[in-house]
Order: sequence, then C-alpha cells, then structure tokens
Amino acid sequence: MIDYLRGRLAALGADYAIVEMGGVALRVTMPPPPESLRRQLGAEVTIYTRLLVREDEISLYGFLSPDDRNLFNLVLGVSGFGPRLALALFGVFSAEQLCRAVLEENITLLCQAPGVGRKTAQRLVFELKEKLPQVAAIGIGAALPAEQISPRDEIVEALCTLGFSRLEAAASVNRVMGEQPQATREEWLRLALKELSGS
Repeated sequence: MIDYLRGRLAALGADYAIVEMGGVALRVTMPPPPESLRRQLGAEVTIYTRLLVREDEISLYGFLSPDDRNLFNLVLGVSGFGPRLALALFGVFSAEQLCRAVLEENITLLCQAPGVGRKTAQRLVFELKEKLPQVAAIGIGAALPAEQISPRDEIVEALCTLGFSRLEAAASVNRVMGEQPQATREEWLRLALKELSGS
C-alpha cells in the first residue's frame, strides 16, 4: 500500500493532481481541489493515498488529510459504493458534512450527491452509522463547533438556504475561490450568488 506521496505539485485538474517525485510524475485522482491546494502549484505537497488494483487498471486516489482518506476507505466498504461514487460524495460534502449527514440519517441531503439515490443513501447510513464513532482518527461528532467549519462550507450552506442545490453551490464556490483566491468570504459568496443567478 502507498500511504502517502510527497513531491512537487506539477499540475491540477478538476479531479486530479500530478505529483512529481524523482523525475516520475504520478497522477492521483482526487475530489475537486480546494484553493489551498491550488496555491501550492510548483511547491512540495503531501497527499494521502489509497491504491486500488483491478484486472485492467491500477488507480491511485488522493486526499489532503488522513481523515478524508480514512473516510473514503470506509465508504468503499459499503456495498454498492465504488471509488467513483465515493468521490462524488466528497465532491459535494466535506468530511465533516458527510459524517454529520450519516450520523443524523439525513437521507435527503445525501441524495444531493450525483449518482446517490434514496436506497443507496439508506445503505450508506445503515452500514456506516455504527462505524463512524469508532474511527478515532476522524473525530467528528454530530455537533461540530461552528469555528471548525471552513469558509467554503459556510458559503455552500448559505447558498443552500437560498434554494440552490448542494451540488451546484459547491461547484460554483470551488470555481470562484479558484479564480479569486485573495477575495474575502463575503466576496466569494457574492460572486457565487451572481454566477448561480446568471446575472
């Protein structure tokens, strides 16, 4: 197993990173990269990984923290969840939001991830709810202190309360934070709202 990669961040795409190590460039499939990672292009980064080997393919999946990687591994253990569907969850929810949705059995919220239907979400809750409190590395409870919520998550939540879906809100916030990394939280919210409103 490859536990993590440490090397120069050579490139970033919508769902991958390329890390250069000793003249070898490794492509790592990831959730949509946050602005904090985009600012590190060309610098040394550490990405925590999960290697999956199939008959016709070897794939490396990466995350910015061991907690996210551990949660990804737990989701992969749920029947019916492959890496693509697991990553769809991480594209919409942060680890904290995903854990909270599972612990609170919020099926409607989980169904906002692409490809996750009601039965799939129910299975995720059924198989993960008892396991989450046992994973000390994640350390996330149903009541997360507000100061631990990231600016991205706060803005996404604000847009959801205005009636936008979590998927479109998360995608828009990722875009505006990537395009305007120095903007304030209020400016990111305004830009995302402008984009989503089509004005």
